[in-house]
Amino acid sequence: MNSRRAAVLSIGNEVVQGFLLNTNSQWLARELGDLGFDVAYHLCLLDREEELVWRLKAALDEGLFVVATGGIGPTEDDRTRHAAAKALGLELVLDHEALHDLHERYSQMGRAFPKGSEIQCMAPKGATTIRNAFGTASCFYLRRGQAGICVMPGVPREMKGVWAEEMRPKIIDDFGLNERFFAREIKCFGLPESEIDNRVKHLLPDGGKSPVEGAILVDDAVIRLRWRVLTRSEEGAAALIQPFIDEARNILGDVVFAEGDVSLESTTVNLLRERKLRVACAESCTGGMIAHLLTQVPGASETLIESAVTYSNDAKLRRLGVKRETLENHGAVSEACVREMVAGIARESGAELCVSVSGIAGPTGGVDGKPVGTVWMALWFKGQVHAWHMRMPGEREVFKWRVARTALNALRLTALHGKPPERPTFHVTTVDAK
Repeated sequence: MNSRRAAVLSIGNEVVQGFLLNTNSQWLARELGDLGFDVAYHLCLLDREEELVWRLKAALDEGLFVVATGGIGPTEDDRTRHAAAKALGLELVLDHEALHDLHERYSQMGRAFPKGSEIQCMAPKGATTIRNAFGTASCFYLRRGQAGICVMPGVPREMKGVWAEEMRPKIIDDFGLNERFFAREIKCFGLPESEIDNRVKHLLPDGGKSPVEGAILVDDAVIRLRWRVLTRSEEGAAALIQPFIDEARNILGDVVFAEGDVSLESTTVNLLRERKLRVACAESCTGGMIAHLLTQVPGASETLIESAVTYSNDAKLRRLGVKRETLENHGAVSEACVREMVAGIARESGAELCVSVSGIAGPTGGVDGKPVGTVWMALWFKGQVHAWHMRMPGEREVFKWRVARTALNALRLTALHGKPPERPTFHVTTVDAK
């Protein structure tokens, strides 16, 4: 078991009460992980001195290295310095050199030194004051065996700057870190989390008997399989992790779309460019989101010709040539409609590969036989049209993202294999690939 364990504390009423999004904890957890610390937990705490003292003391007594952000400014509700000193059983003292530097900074800005700002230069006795070149509040650091405390500003820009320039190098030097966690991951689309877990759970060790730890992570419909190992070099880590990746790829096949920090849209665009396939989209329920995702990728202009957002029936008639009787007899959310939509955009654009979607995003609009979440999608490839009926769970925004990503996946699989897939995602309930 790794002896270096850490806790991340984000301090401030505005964070706890939801007025500011806490991105510090996520960022710091990754940074600490890279340094070889096991992060035991994250906490968001109010600016209440008694509770801060209790939480800090509990973490230190547990042998955790505490990384805290926020509550070190000059106002009455900034209580982190006082709480840290009490939790450590130390006197809070003024760092005169830091105070001199702060006076100089205000002088250079042509501003009077604010009353009460001396508190920003105080730290528990024996702690190292850490320079903050990105703000006015000094930070501090104190080591106690494997435990200790590191206190930084709550403003993300300041915190990241202090961490990179001052705190991270100090921690590496002070702890003598010659090992760190190296991680690799693969990304999957097309099967639900439970199904992927059933197939590869034997490849996700908990780090007990194996030095490698595995995890399954979910980002909406994109599933990430991640492995990490504590070692001295990236080469050593790669040798240990590669067999897990190879077997997972062998089991999951083209459900795996990338390794590392690569998006589904990047993989799709790059494949389309490699295959020299020009693409066009006819979008209804996604409102242009398929094209938006494609154009997030540099070089998309080499493959995407156009996207027609034909949200109304009139637009489908006028822009894509959908027949009026098709809409009257089958409705806009139907196989017949998406087939005519994709044929229309193929005819107008001249693209080799086209996709169309029409669905009911909700929360209203569902009827018998076509509940909210119903989607029809069609693909035009080499003069043939393939259509799929799907049910997409989730709220309106989630629905749109899932439909758009499913369309991207259909384009990806078509480019990969040179033919449309049997099904573009696990949400397909019926298939017609005529």
